[in-house]
Amino acid sequence: MKDICLQGYNSRYITMLTEGEMAPGDLVAMSANNTVKKAVSGKFMGIVHSMRGEYALIQTGGFAVLHCSGELPTVGFASLLADSNADAVKGDGGREVLVTEVDSEGQNIGVLF
Repeated sequence: MKDICLQGYNSRYITMLTEGEMAPGDLVAMSANNTVKKAVSGKFMGIVHSMRGEYALIQTGGFAVLHCSGELPTVGFASLLADSNADAVKGDGGREVLVTEVDSEGQNIGVLF
């Protein structure tokens, strides 16, 4: 079986102002006009790709690898919520994504969103 790479597939990015401290890999939610904050629970709108001063480049679509707390979802569609206690996502009731791969050792999942 050959390695499959989904990196770059249908990737979408936007630049937003930030509220509070954040770093690449953090999940974010809207907090004000054109401004994001670190997602502490609920649905997330994207993932911080990079920071420059008070601006963040946010990935809002495409392929990403996310750390998962609790039980790992299976491949297929899943609804994920931000879990600030673990800087991760957890299942049930959040943003719908397509889980394309599950790494049970690393507790990570690959998703298209």
